[in-house]
Amino acid sequence: MAAKILVAIIVMLFAIGFYAMFIEPRRLSEKHFLIRKDKSRVLDISDAYDMFQNEGDIAVAHISDLHFSRWFKPRRLNKVINSLRETRPDLIVFTGDLIDDYKKWPVKQTPALVDKLKRLQAPMGKIAVLGNHDYKSDGSYFVKEILQKAGFTVLINEDVFGSDEKISLNVAGIADPTTEKSQFYFEPTLAEWQILLLHQPDYINRIQNLDMYDLVLSGHSHGGQIRFASFYPKTAGAKTYTESLYLPSENTLLSVNTGIGTTGLPLRFGVPPEIVYYHLSHKTEPFRKAENPFDFKALIEEEKSSKNQPAETQEKSGEPSTDPSAPQPKTAPAQPAITPDPTEPAVEPTDKVVDISLFRRRYQDKKRTVS
Repeated sequence: MAAKILVAIIVMLFAIGFYAMFIEPRRLSEKHFLIRKDKSRVLDISDAYDMFQNEGDIAVAHISDLHFSRWFKPRRLNKVINSLRETRPDLIVFTGDLIDDYKKWPVKQTPALVDKLKRLQAPMGKIAVLGNHDYKSDGSYFVKEILQKAGFTVLINEDVFGSDEKISLNVAGIADPTTEKSQFYFEPTLAEWQILLLHQPDYINRIQNLDMYDLVLSGHSHGGQIRFASFYPKTAGAKTYTESLYLPSENTLLSVNTGIGTTGLPLRFGVPPEIVYYHLSHKTEPFRKAENPFDFKALIEEEKSSKNQPAETQEKSGEPSTDPSAPQPKTAPAQPAITPDPTEPAVEPTDKVVDISLFRRRYQDKKRTVS
C-alpha cells in the first residue's frame, strides 16, 4: 500500500511539473475591462466584450514581462499577435522586462525578436517602459534599441500626448526605480485620459499627483508565477499589489499585469500568461451593482435593441435589469462616487474593484493563427 501511494505521489508531481513547464506557459489568457470615468466599479467583459464596443471610445492593450531567453523564444509571441489581430486595439503598451538577462541572450535570435515585435500593430502606436530585468548585465541600451526598431516609443521619465477625433490622452513612463533615477511627478495636462506606466507597482505610493491619473499600468509580479490556492511567492516591488485591479485613490485605477514569460524557473502554475484590454468610456455615471448575474439572453436582447435606438437615446440608456421579466429602465439612476475614509488606507492588497460576476461565457472565439 505504501509503495502504491509513493508511486501515485511521484506520478502526480510529474504531471504537475509537465503541466507547469509545457502547457500553462503556452496558454494565453485574455481579459477585457470596461472602464468609465467613475472608477468605483469596473466591469469584466472578457466573455462578451464585442457587445460593448459601442460604449468604449478607445481600447488599450497591455502586455508585460515577456522575459525572452534561450527558454522563451520570439515565436512564443504568436498568440499575442493573434489576439491583437482579433481585438484590434487602438494603442499597445508594454510595461517592461523584454528580456530576462542580456548576458545570457542568444544574439542570433535578435532579428526574429524585432520581426515579431514589429507585428504588434495598433493605429495610435506602441509605447513601452523598461523593467528591472532589462537593465541586467548593462542591457538597457540593447533593449531600448530593439524596442525602437520594432516601432515602440520608449518612455524613460517622459510623457507623450496624442489626440484624434474620438479622444485625447497623455501617457507618462517612469524609469524603473531600482535601476535608474525615477521621476515621480509630471505636469498635469488637459488630456481626457491620463495613463501612467510603472513597471513595479508598489512604487505607486511615491507618485506625487496620483489622483491625476485614470490608469496606472504595471507588471513585475508575475502573479507569483506559481500558485497553489492562496500560497504564492511575492516579489520585491510587487508585494502589496500582485494582480488584477486596485483603487489606490478615488479617481485612479492600478492594473497589475501578471505577464507572459517566466523568470527563474521556466514554470507557470495557476497563473497563465495574460494580455489585458482596457475599453475606456467617456460616460461619467458609475456601473450599478447587481445582486445576481444578469440573464444573458435579456442582456443580448437589450444590446440588440440599443443598436436600433438613436445615438442620443443610446447615450442615456442604462444597464438591463437583473430580472428578465421586468421592464428595462431607459435611464440608470445616478449613484454618488465612493469617497475613501481618510483614516483608512486607500486600498487593501486584496481589495479588487473589478466585478467579475456579471457575465457568463457565450462562445469561444476562433483565433487566426500566425506562422
